[in-house]
Amino acid sequence: MDKTVKLISCENSFKANVIKGRLESEGVSCMLKNENFNFLYGGLLNSSSSGVDVVVLEEDFERAVSILNEPEEDLDVDEEKS
Repeated sequence: MDKTVKLISCENSFKANVIKGRLESEGVSCMLKNENFNFLYGGLLNSSSSGVDVVVLEEDFERAVSILNEPEEDLDVDEEKS
């Protein structure tokens, strides 16, 4: 069985899902942990026990860190002018 490791803990599920999408678009499989727990109890608990964890396979950890350290590309959209 493959071992998973926590890559990052996010303060909310939106941020965690953005990171998940970025990793998956680069071919790195990942999953979110505590997403529902955070949704239900996020504001009631201290920051050490709340948060959504992004988890990757141990073998993909270094690549995932590298991807997150890369600057995001600007999303310039060319608009056609009529």
